[in-house]
Amino acid sequence: MLLVGASDDLLAVMRHASAQPQTRVIGVVDETGKLIAVLPILKLAEAVVSRVAPEALLSDISDIGDVARFGHAVESRVVRDAMVEPAVIRPEATLDEAFRLMHRRHLSGLYVVDSEGRPTGYLDLLELVLLYVDALEAPPAPSSG
Repeated sequence: MLLVGASDDLLAVMRHASAQPQTRVIGVVDETGKLIAVLPILKLAEAVVSRVAPEALLSDISDIGDVARFGHAVESRVVRDAMVEPAVIRPEATLDEAFRLMHRRHLSGLYVVDSEGRPTGYLDLLELVLLYVDALEAPPAPSSG
């Protein structure tokens, strides 16, 4: 589980994240430890690349929306500039609920939060899919009676 602050430098966060490749979505917490946003690894990578080598992304610009996104990415310096609304689940959520939320938000991971909104765990999409497949392939429980 990787947690950072909104004012942390994006390049420093990328260096820290590279040491924890199993985390594909970085949690952004406030000073009380409450999850306030997430930073998908792809968004982090785009922000850093556009800052240090903007020419690498220029060839992908094809419409006005791309121009606006590129301009914002080039200006990104701290986590706050690239973070997105958090997507979280509670410990009692089902695998189906977690998968649907990740799918709807196009995220590859979710933070599990307590009643105060503080992260207590991280659920990775690949791990979730494996749990789901294993549950589907499990032999049926013997019936009692």
